[in-house]
Amino acid sequence: MRVTRLAAVLSLVLFPSLPAVAQQDTAKAPTAPAITHVLKTREGSTLLGRLVADSGDTVRFQTSLGMLAIPKRNVAELKPVRPNEVRGGQYWFPDPNRTRLFFAPTGRMLNTGEGYYSNTYLFLQNFAAGASEHVTLGGGLSLFPTGDMSEQVYYFTPKVGVYNSEQNNIAIGSILAWVPTDDGKPFGIVYGVATHGGADGSVTGGLGYGFYGSDMSSRPVAMLGGARRVSQRLALLTENYGMMYDSNESTCNLTCTDATRRRLGVLSMYGVRFLGEKLSVDLALANVATHDAHWIFPGVPYVAFAVKF
Repeated sequence: MRVTRLAAVLSLVLFPSLPAVAQQDTAKAPTAPAITHVLKTREGSTLLGRLVADSGDTVRFQTSLGMLAIPKRNVAELKPVRPNEVRGGQYWFPDPNRTRLFFAPTGRMLNTGEGYYSNTYLFLQNFAAGASEHVTLGGGLSLFPTGDMSEQVYYFTPKVGVYNSEQNNIAIGSILAWVPTDDGKPFGIVYGVATHGGADGSVTGGLGYGFYGSDMSSRPVAMLGGARRVSQRLALLTENYGMMYDSNESTCNLTCTDATRRRLGVLSMYGVRFLGEKLSVDLALANVATHDAHWIFPGVPYVAFAVKF
Protein backbone atom coordinates (compact mmCIF):
# COMPACT_ATOMS: atom_id res chain seq x y z
CA MET A 1 0.00 0.00 0.00
CA ARG A 2 2.85 2.40 0.88
CA VAL A 3 4.57 1.52 -2.40
CA THR A 4 1.44 2.38 -4.34
CA ARG A 5 1.07 5.74 -2.61
CA LEU A 6 4.76 6.54 -3.17
CA ALA A 7 4.46 5.76 -6.86
CA ALA A 8 1.42 8.04 -7.12
CA VAL A 9 3.24 10.93 -5.42
CA LEU A 10 6.31 10.50 -7.62
CA SER A 11 4.20 10.49 -10.79
CA LEU A 12 2.61 13.81 -9.81
CA VAL A 13 5.98 15.39 -8.99
CA LEU A 14 8.04 14.07 -11.91
CA PHE A 15 5.37 14.03 -14.68
CA PRO A 16 2.89 16.82 -13.90
CA SER A 17 2.36 17.68 -17.56
CA LEU A 18 1.29 14.27 -18.85
CA PRO A 19 -2.47 14.91 -18.55
CA ALA A 20 -2.09 18.30 -20.25
CA VAL A 21 -0.10 16.79 -23.13
CA ALA A 22 -2.70 14.12 -23.69
CA GLN A 23 -5.46 16.72 -23.68
CA GLN A 24 -3.55 18.89 -26.15
CA ASP A 25 -3.07 15.95 -28.55
CA THR A 26 -6.77 15.13 -28.55
CA ALA A 27 -7.68 18.79 -29.15
CA LYS A 28 -5.15 19.32 -31.97
CA ALA A 29 -6.72 20.69 -35.17
CA PRO A 30 -6.94 18.20 -38.05
CA THR A 31 -4.17 18.38 -40.64
CA ALA A 32 -5.22 20.19 -43.82
CA PRO A 33 -5.81 17.69 -46.64
CA ALA A 34 -3.64 17.58 -49.73
CA ILE A 35 -5.43 19.64 -52.36
CA THR A 36 -6.20 17.51 -55.40
CA HIS A 37 -9.50 18.97 -56.66
CA VAL A 38 -11.50 22.16 -56.96
CA LEU A 39 -15.26 21.99 -56.49
CA LYS A 40 -17.67 24.71 -57.53
CA THR A 41 -21.22 24.80 -56.26
CA ARG A 42 -24.22 26.16 -58.11
CA GLU A 43 -24.49 28.87 -55.46
CA GLY A 44 -21.11 30.23 -56.60
CA SER A 45 -18.80 28.88 -53.90
CA THR A 46 -15.34 27.51 -54.78
CA LEU A 47 -13.87 24.82 -52.52
CA LEU A 48 -10.34 23.41 -52.54
CA GLY A 49 -9.63 19.99 -51.07
CA ARG A 50 -9.52 16.27 -51.73
CA LEU A 51 -12.18 14.17 -53.39
CA VAL A 52 -12.91 11.24 -51.05
CA ALA A 53 -15.89 9.61 -52.75
CA ASP A 54 -18.12 10.29 -55.74
CA SER A 55 -20.95 7.79 -55.70
CA GLY A 56 -24.71 7.78 -55.71
CA ASP A 57 -26.16 11.26 -55.42
CA THR A 58 -23.55 12.65 -52.99
CA VAL A 59 -19.95 13.86 -53.27
CA ARG A 60 -17.76 13.49 -50.16
CA PHE A 61 -15.16 16.26 -50.21
CA GLN A 62 -12.44 16.77 -47.58
CA THR A 63 -11.49 20.42 -46.94
CA SER A 64 -9.43 22.17 -44.27
CA LEU A 65 -12.70 22.77 -42.39
CA GLY A 66 -13.65 19.10 -42.37
CA MET A 67 -15.51 16.52 -44.41
CA LEU A 68 -18.40 17.79 -46.53
CA ALA A 69 -21.20 15.73 -48.03
CA ILE A 70 -22.53 17.71 -51.00
CA PRO A 71 -25.53 16.62 -53.09
CA LYS A 72 -24.51 16.18 -56.73
CA ARG A 73 -27.35 18.42 -57.84
CA ASN A 74 -25.55 21.30 -56.10
CA VAL A 75 -22.17 20.64 -57.81
CA ALA A 76 -21.55 22.85 -60.84
CA GLU A 77 -18.00 21.64 -61.56
CA LEU A 78 -15.50 19.20 -60.07
CA LYS A 79 -12.03 18.89 -61.58
CA PRO A 80 -8.49 17.94 -60.55
CA VAL A 81 -5.84 20.61 -59.94
CA ARG A 82 -2.07 20.48 -60.11
CA PRO A 83 0.01 21.37 -57.04
CA ASN A 84 1.46 24.47 -58.78
CA GLU A 85 -2.06 25.78 -59.42
CA VAL A 86 -2.65 26.39 -55.69
CA ARG A 87 -0.95 29.44 -54.19
CA GLY A 88 -1.62 30.67 -50.66
CA GLY A 89 -4.88 28.77 -50.48
CA GLN A 90 -6.08 30.22 -53.82
CA TYR A 91 -6.74 28.35 -57.05
CA TRP A 92 -4.66 29.94 -59.81
CA PHE A 93 -6.68 28.78 -62.81
CA PRO A 94 -4.85 28.54 -66.17
CA ASP A 95 -4.70 31.57 -68.45
CA PRO A 96 -7.74 31.10 -70.76
CA ASN A 97 -5.79 32.79 -73.59
CA ARG A 98 -2.46 31.00 -73.07
CA THR A 99 -1.96 30.23 -76.79
CA ARG A 100 -1.45 33.93 -77.58
CA LEU A 101 0.37 36.99 -76.36
CA PHE A 102 -1.46 40.15 -77.43
CA PHE A 103 -1.62 39.36 -81.13
CA ALA A 104 1.20 36.90 -81.79
CA PRO A 105 0.72 33.16 -81.19
CA THR A 106 2.75 31.28 -78.62
CA GLY A 107 4.12 27.77 -79.13
CA ARG A 108 1.31 26.34 -76.98
CA MET A 109 -1.66 24.52 -78.50
CA LEU A 110 -5.33 24.30 -77.60
CA ASN A 111 -6.56 20.97 -76.24
CA THR A 112 -8.86 18.85 -78.37
CA GLY A 113 -12.33 20.42 -78.34
CA GLU A 114 -11.12 23.54 -76.53
CA GLY A 115 -11.70 26.91 -78.18
CA TYR A 116 -12.16 30.63 -77.77
CA TYR A 117 -13.67 33.72 -79.34
CA SER A 118 -11.62 36.90 -79.29
CA ASN A 119 -12.30 40.49 -80.26
CA THR A 120 -9.79 43.27 -80.96
CA TYR A 121 -10.87 46.93 -81.07
CA LEU A 122 -14.45 45.61 -81.45
CA PHE A 123 -13.83 45.35 -85.22
CA LEU A 124 -11.70 42.19 -85.54
CA GLN A 125 -13.55 38.94 -84.80
CA ASN A 126 -11.59 35.73 -84.31
CA PHE A 127 -12.48 32.12 -83.52
CA ALA A 128 -10.14 29.20 -82.80
CA ALA A 129 -10.61 25.58 -81.75
CA GLY A 130 -8.40 22.58 -81.08
CA ALA A 131 -9.03 20.01 -83.81
CA SER A 132 -6.55 17.70 -82.04
CA GLU A 133 -3.72 17.95 -79.54
CA HIS A 134 -1.39 19.02 -82.38
CA VAL A 135 -3.70 21.00 -84.70
CA THR A 136 -5.50 24.26 -83.97
CA LEU A 137 -7.75 25.85 -86.59
CA GLY A 138 -8.92 29.44 -86.47
CA GLY A 139 -10.21 32.28 -88.55
CA GLY A 140 -12.26 35.42 -88.55
CA LEU A 141 -13.15 38.65 -90.24
CA SER A 142 -13.26 42.38 -89.76
CA LEU A 143 -16.49 44.29 -89.20
CA PHE A 144 -15.53 47.83 -90.14
CA PRO A 145 -18.57 50.09 -90.69
CA THR A 146 -18.24 50.27 -94.49
CA GLY A 147 -21.68 48.91 -95.30
CA ASP A 148 -20.20 46.42 -97.78
CA MET A 149 -19.08 42.98 -96.57
CA SER A 150 -16.98 42.52 -99.72
CA GLU A 151 -14.66 45.24 -98.41
CA GLN A 152 -13.93 43.40 -95.17
CA VAL A 153 -10.79 41.39 -94.40
CA TYR A 154 -11.24 37.62 -94.04
CA TYR A 155 -8.52 35.38 -92.62
CA PHE A 156 -7.68 31.76 -91.79
CA THR A 157 -5.15 30.82 -89.07
CA PRO A 158 -4.04 27.16 -89.06
CA LYS A 159 -1.39 26.14 -86.50
CA VAL A 160 0.45 22.84 -86.00
CA GLY A 161 2.26 21.81 -82.83
CA VAL A 162 5.70 20.38 -83.62
CA TYR A 163 6.81 19.73 -80.04
CA ASN A 164 4.82 20.03 -76.81
CA SER A 165 5.95 19.54 -73.21
CA GLU A 166 5.40 21.16 -69.82
CA GLN A 167 8.19 23.71 -70.30
CA ASN A 168 8.87 23.84 -74.07
CA ASN A 169 6.46 24.20 -76.97
CA ILE A 170 7.16 24.67 -80.67
CA ALA A 171 4.62 25.34 -83.43
CA ILE A 172 4.40 26.43 -87.06
CA GLY A 173 1.49 28.18 -88.69
CA SER A 174 0.17 30.83 -91.01
CA ILE A 175 -2.12 33.83 -91.15
CA LEU A 176 -3.81 33.73 -94.56
CA ALA A 177 -5.94 36.79 -95.37
CA TRP A 178 -7.77 38.26 -98.34
CA VAL A 179 -10.16 41.06 -99.28
CA PRO A 180 -12.82 40.11 -101.89
CA THR A 181 -12.78 43.52 -103.60
CA ASP A 182 -9.01 43.33 -104.22
CA ASP A 183 -7.44 41.32 -107.00
CA GLY A 184 -8.15 38.13 -105.08
CA LYS A 185 -4.55 37.49 -104.12
CA PRO A 186 -4.07 36.25 -100.57
CA PHE A 187 -1.60 37.91 -98.23
CA GLY A 188 -0.28 37.19 -94.78
CA ILE A 189 2.61 35.49 -93.05
CA VAL A 190 4.02 32.00 -92.43
CA TYR A 191 5.84 31.58 -89.13
CA GLY A 192 7.56 29.35 -86.62
CA VAL A 193 7.32 30.08 -82.90
CA ALA A 194 8.73 28.59 -79.69
CA THR A 195 7.74 29.14 -76.05
CA HIS A 196 9.85 28.28 -73.00
CA GLY A 197 8.49 28.41 -69.47
CA GLY A 198 5.59 27.40 -67.31
CA ALA A 199 2.11 28.76 -66.73
CA ASP A 200 3.26 31.67 -64.54
CA GLY A 201 6.19 32.91 -66.64
CA SER A 202 7.36 32.29 -70.19
CA VAL A 203 9.40 33.69 -73.08
CA THR A 204 8.29 33.36 -76.71
CA GLY A 205 10.34 33.91 -79.84
CA GLY A 206 9.39 33.55 -83.47
CA LEU A 207 10.37 34.17 -87.07
CA GLY A 208 8.00 34.80 -89.98
CA TYR A 209 7.99 35.65 -93.68
CA GLY A 210 5.30 37.81 -95.24
CA PHE A 211 3.78 37.02 -98.62
CA TYR A 212 1.44 38.53 -101.19
CA GLY A 213 0.06 36.12 -103.74
CA SER A 214 2.98 33.92 -104.82
CA ASP A 215 5.60 36.51 -103.83
CA MET A 216 7.44 35.80 -100.59
CA SER A 217 9.45 38.40 -98.68
CA SER A 218 13.19 37.76 -98.58
CA ARG A 219 13.51 39.38 -95.16
CA PRO A 220 12.01 37.83 -92.05
CA VAL A 221 10.09 39.47 -89.25
CA ALA A 222 11.46 38.55 -85.82
CA MET A 223 9.27 38.47 -82.71
CA LEU A 224 10.28 38.32 -79.05
CA GLY A 225 7.76 38.47 -76.23
CA GLY A 226 6.88 37.14 -72.84
CA ALA A 227 4.34 36.89 -70.05
CA ARG A 228 4.65 37.00 -66.27
CA ARG A 229 1.75 36.24 -63.94
CA VAL A 230 1.96 38.40 -60.83
CA SER A 231 -1.30 37.43 -59.09
CA GLN A 232 -4.31 35.18 -59.45
CA ARG A 233 -6.00 37.62 -61.85
CA LEU A 234 -3.21 39.73 -63.37
CA ALA A 235 -0.33 39.10 -65.79
CA LEU A 236 2.22 41.38 -67.44
CA LEU A 237 2.81 40.92 -71.19
CA THR A 238 5.09 42.28 -73.86
CA GLU A 239 5.34 41.60 -77.59
CA ASN A 240 8.02 43.06 -79.86
CA TYR A 241 8.73 42.86 -83.60
CA GLY A 242 11.77 43.79 -85.62
CA MET A 243 12.26 43.94 -89.40
CA MET A 244 14.88 45.32 -91.77
CA TYR A 245 13.64 47.66 -94.52
CA ASP A 246 15.13 49.89 -97.22
CA SER A 247 15.12 53.63 -96.54
CA ASN A 248 14.01 56.03 -99.29
CA GLU A 249 15.39 59.16 -97.63
CA SER A 250 16.15 62.00 -100.02
CA THR A 251 19.68 62.51 -98.64
CA CYS A 252 20.70 59.18 -100.12
CA ASN A 253 22.55 59.74 -103.40
CA LEU A 254 24.15 57.49 -105.98
CA THR A 255 26.90 56.51 -103.55
CA CYS A 256 24.40 54.72 -101.31
CA THR A 257 24.57 50.96 -101.14
CA ASP A 258 21.99 48.41 -100.07
CA ALA A 259 23.71 48.24 -96.68
CA THR A 260 23.48 52.00 -96.06
CA ARG A 261 19.81 52.09 -97.13
CA ARG A 262 18.91 49.25 -94.81
CA ARG A 263 17.14 50.27 -91.60
CA LEU A 264 15.60 48.50 -88.65
CA GLY A 265 11.95 49.02 -87.80
CA VAL A 266 10.61 48.04 -84.39
CA LEU A 267 7.04 47.58 -83.15
CA SER A 268 6.70 47.17 -79.39
CA MET A 269 3.63 46.35 -77.27
CA TYR A 270 3.50 46.28 -73.47
CA GLY A 271 0.62 45.99 -71.06
CA VAL A 272 -1.48 43.77 -68.80
CA ARG A 273 -3.92 40.90 -69.02
CA PHE A 274 -6.80 40.65 -66.56
CA LEU A 275 -7.61 36.98 -65.98
CA GLY A 276 -10.78 35.07 -65.30
CA GLU A 277 -11.39 31.35 -65.67
CA LYS A 278 -13.23 31.84 -68.97
CA LEU A 279 -12.52 35.48 -69.85
CA SER A 280 -9.34 37.52 -70.35
CA VAL A 281 -9.03 41.23 -71.13
CA ASP A 282 -5.87 42.75 -72.64
CA LEU A 283 -4.98 46.41 -72.22
CA ALA A 284 -1.72 47.54 -73.81
CA LEU A 285 0.18 50.35 -75.49
CA ALA A 286 1.89 50.03 -78.87
CA ASN A 287 4.77 52.01 -80.31
CA VAL A 288 6.64 52.05 -83.62
CA ALA A 289 10.24 53.19 -83.98
CA THR A 290 11.94 53.51 -87.39
CA HIS A 291 14.57 55.76 -88.93
CA ASP A 292 11.80 58.19 -89.91
CA ALA A 293 9.27 57.68 -87.09
CA HIS A 294 10.13 58.20 -83.45
CA TRP A 295 8.74 56.76 -80.22
CA ILE A 296 5.46 58.30 -79.08
CA PHE A 297 4.90 58.40 -75.32
CA PRO A 298 3.18 56.44 -73.90
CA GLY A 299 1.92 54.71 -77.06
CA VAL A 300 -1.21 53.82 -79.03
CA PRO A 301 -3.85 52.01 -76.93
CA TYR A 302 -4.59 48.36 -77.71
CA VAL A 303 -7.75 46.69 -76.37
CA ALA A 304 -8.85 43.08 -76.81
CA PHE A 305 -10.68 40.33 -74.97
CA ALA A 306 -11.12 36.57 -75.33
CA VAL A 307 -13.80 34.18 -74.10
CA LYS A 308 -12.92 30.51 -73.66
CA PHE A 309 -15.43 27.78 -74.44
